[in-house]
Amino acid sequence: MKVLIVDDEPLARERLLRLLQEEDEVTHCYTAANGQEALQRQADDPADLILLDIRMPGLSGLELAAQWTGQNNPPAIVFCTAYDDYALEAFQVQAVSYLLKPVKAADLHQALDQASQLNRAQLLALNGADKGPVIALQTGRDKERIPLADIFCFRADQKYVIAQCRQGERLCDVSLKQLEERFPDHLVRVHRTTLVPRSRLEKLTRDSHGSFWLSVRGLNGAVAVSRRFARELKPLFQDSTDWAD
Repeated sequence: MKVLIVDDEPLARERLLRLLQEEDEVTHCYTAANGQEALQRQADDPADLILLDIRMPGLSGLELAAQWTGQNNPPAIVFCTAYDDYALEAFQVQAVSYLLKPVKAADLHQALDQASQLNRAQLLALNGADKGPVIALQTGRDKERIPLADIFCFRADQKYVIAQCRQGERLCDVSLKQLEERFPDHLVRVHRTTLVPRSRLEKLTRDSHGSFWLSVRGLNGAVAVSRRFARELKPLFQDSTDWAD
């Protein structure tokens, strides 16, 4: 495996180089001190894996990753950063892993192992060719990349947003409004506290008390729908009852 280290801090580059020397699967290792140098090195001799800092003068790590992941045969990206507030953006540019500095040998080894197992078909899937958009959700202390196609709904619960998905419940560190703005073609608001993927809308009903309920494909139990959003949802259901507004 060829590895390119991109970091504007010399000590950070040296530390990663020392750690990579202990990894048998790493055959070549290159370094770059900024975005332009990284682009040139990757163009001249493409690496299989790029260890990438985020905050750098000039091009940021996120900007670099966005350029590389748009290629036909993109490198695997592992972010190595001192900041923990870029995880969502990192996974949206298809990062394999997100490591906090100082990077631990065990964490780096695990990230290398994940990267080495990605074949070309998996890389295409990570780029959204198979399951569409992905979102980074919290699982304990870790971030997990979950396809939006696996989400049943997002619910706001006090100061948290909870995603219900095939994998169980996960925490989301962005607001419902931000989700709505980020995925306008995929998510629809059904309540002040609830977003549902359009692909999972199944049936809209009104009970004897005048309350509206939404059946969501794959989710046990109906989701409450506010009167305001029921009017907006109604055109999406051909078999909806003609309710009086």
